[in-house]
Amino acid sequence: MTTTTTESASGTVPAGGAQDGRRPVMSTGAILMMNLGFFGVQFSFGLTQSAVNPLFLLIGARPDQLPILNLAGPVTGLLIQPLIGAISDRTWSPRWGRRRPFVTAGAILCSVILFVFPFVGVLWIGVLCFWLLDVGNNTSMEPYRALISDRLPKSQLARGFLTQSMFTGAGAVLANLSLFLLQKVSALEETAGNGVPYWMYVCFMIGTFCILLTVLTAMARTRELTPSDEDLEEMRNTPKGLHHAIAEIADAVRSMPVAMHKIGVVFLFQWYAMFIYWQFLAVSLGETVFNATPEEGGPRWAAAIAWSGLENATYNFVTMVSALFLVGFARRIGAKRVHAVALGLACVALVWLARIHNQYVALIPMIGVGIFWASAVGVPYMMVASMVPARRTGVYMGILNMMIVVPMLVQTVTFGWIFTNLLDSSGANAMTLAGVLLGIGAVAMLWVNPPDEQDESPIMPLGSHRAITVYDRVVVGSDGTPTSLYAVDRAAEVAQAAQARLVVVTAYRDDDTGTAPAAVEGEHRHLYGAGAARRALEKSVSGLTKERVRYIDQRLVRGDPAQALLDAVGSNPANLIVVGNRGLGASEGQLLGSVPAGVVRNAVCDVLVVQTSALDEERLFAQHPGGAVTGDDSRPVAEAQPEGGPPPTR
Repeated sequence: MTTTTTESASGTVPAGGAQDGRRPVMSTGAILMMNLGFFGVQFSFGLTQSAVNPLFLLIGARPDQLPILNLAGPVTGLLIQPLIGAISDRTWSPRWGRRRPFVTAGAILCSVILFVFPFVGVLWIGVLCFWLLDVGNNTSMEPYRALISDRLPKSQLARGFLTQSMFTGAGAVLANLSLFLLQKVSALEETAGNGVPYWMYVCFMIGTFCILLTVLTAMARTRELTPSDEDLEEMRNTPKGLHHAIAEIADAVRSMPVAMHKIGVVFLFQWYAMFIYWQFLAVSLGETVFNATPEEGGPRWAAAIAWSGLENATYNFVTMVSALFLVGFARRIGAKRVHAVALGLACVALVWLARIHNQYVALIPMIGVGIFWASAVGVPYMMVASMVPARRTGVYMGILNMMIVVPMLVQTVTFGWIFTNLLDSSGANAMTLAGVLLGIGAVAMLWVNPPDEQDESPIMPLGSHRAITVYDRVVVGSDGTPTSLYAVDRAAEVAQAAQARLVVVTAYRDDDTGTAPAAVEGEHRHLYGAGAARRALEKSVSGLTKERVRYIDQRLVRGDPAQALLDAVGSNPANLIVVGNRGLGASEGQLLGSVPAGVVRNAVCDVLVVQTSALDEERLFAQHPGGAVTGDDSRPVAEAQPEGGPPPTR
C-alpha cells in the first residue's frame, strides 16, 4: 500500500502540491524498450528448453536420466526467484534502482555460461553449467516481471505484459530457428572433440550476444520510479538478511489472495506436463517421424534434434500472434475460461503429435501449443500483478514461480521411473501423457470457481468481468467518527474493486481560542484544531490494510468539508465522491446533512451516498455533550463506540 499525506491551509489543494503518486503513462516506444531484454532472456531460456537436453545426450546421458538432469530448473526457481523477489522489494539505489541490478547481474551470468556450455565434454560439468545458467535466468526473470508492474500504471499493465509475451515469443523463435537452420549449414556439420557439432556452438554464441545486448540496452534506457518517502522509510527499517527474506516469503504466502491458490491447483498439472514435453519432444519425434534414437545417434537423430527446434519455433511464433488477442478475450469472458480453452487445445495437440509420422504435419499441432503458451506466459502474471499490493510485487511474482517449479521438481524425481516402468521407455507415450495432464488441467481450471469480489482481479478477472473500472480516484471525507469510518470502509471497497486511488480527506476549523463553539442543532459538527484532525485522519486509515488497498492519499485541509471533497476530485468526471447521508449533528429525520447535500449539489462526478444514519448517533452525543473536537488535547468523539448501533465494518 502506497500512501501520501497532504496538508492544505485552505479549502483547495494547489496544483501540483499533492503527491499524486500515480505512475506516469509510458509511450509505446518506452514500453518496447523496457521489454527488449525479455528477448535475450528468453533466447537463453529457449536454449535450455531445446538444446541442453540434446547436448546432454550427445555427451553421454541416457534418455531415462533426462528428468533428474533437469533438476536444476525447478530447484533454482524454487529457491532463487522468491528470494530475489523479496530482496529486490526491499532494495533501492538512487543510481541503480530496485530491480535493474538483479536483472543485469543475472544476464551477465547467463552470457558467461552460454559461452562456456558447448565446450563441455563431461556430463557432470554440463550439469553444473546448467545449474548456473538457471541461476542466472531466475535472477533476471522475476525482478524483470516485477519491474513491468512497478513502472506501468494500471491502464497500461495489460499492454506491458502483452509486449513481454511478444518479446518472449520472439526470443524463443530465434533460439529454436537457429537450432534448425544452423544444422543445415554444411560447414558446421562436423563435431568437436567432445562430440558436440559446431552448429550447436554457434547457437550458444548467438545466445551470449543476444542476452548481453538486449538486457544491457533495456536496463540502460529504462529508469525506475523513485519510491515514496514512506516506502523508502519502510525499506530502511525492514530487517535485512536471508532469514528475514524467508520470513517475508512466508508472510506473503499466508496473506496470498485466494485466486492465487486456485491458480496453483491448475499449475500442478500444467507444468508437470510441459516439463515432459520439453524433455522428450526430440525423443518422440525421433521415434515417430525420423525412426531414430539417441542411443543410435547419426544423421537421423541430428535431424530429429533440429526438427524439435523448428517445432518449438513454430509454437513460439503462434504465441507472438495469439497474444494480441487472448488479453481481450480474457477481459470479456474471464481468464479462467480462456486458459481452460488454451489448455484443452494443448491437450489435443500433444496427444495428436505422438501419433503423427510426417514431419511437416507434425508442425500443425504447434498451433494449439502456441495458443496455450501465449496464455501461460501472460494471463497469470497480469492477474497476480493486479491483485497483490504494489510494494510486494517482487515476492509474489517469486511465489507464483514457486507454483510453477514445484510440479517441475516433482517431475524430475518421479518421471524417470514412470518413463521406464510405465511408459515402456517410449517418447511418444511420454508425449501422450503430457497431453492427458494438460487436459486434466483444463478441467481443473473450469472447476475453479471465480473468487469473491474482494479477491477478484479487476485488470485480468479470473471469472467473467465483474469489477468496477470507471473510476480513477475515490474520495471520501472522514472526521474519525463511527459514521465517517463506515463511509471510509465503503469507499475502500469501491477503490479496491476499481484499483483506483483512495483519497481520505479530513477537514477542520481553526482553533484559535482553544474552545470549540457551542453546537447548533441541525448543523454539521466540525473538527477544531490540526492536531485533532490529524488524529482523526490516522484513525480513518488505520484499518485499511496493505493487502486491501494499493494506493492511499491522506489529506488534511483547513476549511469547509464539502468544498475540500470537491477540490479533491477537481474537474475529472471519472472520479467518485463517497459521503455518508448524515454526519454528526444532523437533525433527526433529515435525509442529507449539510456536507453531503453540498457535495451532491455541486459535484461534477458521481457521488455515492452511504446510509450511515443506522449508527446510533444520539448515544454518542449523550456521551460527549458539545459534540465538537477541540484542541490537541481533546479526545475525538470517534473514540466512543456506539453501544446499540452496528460497529463500522473493517
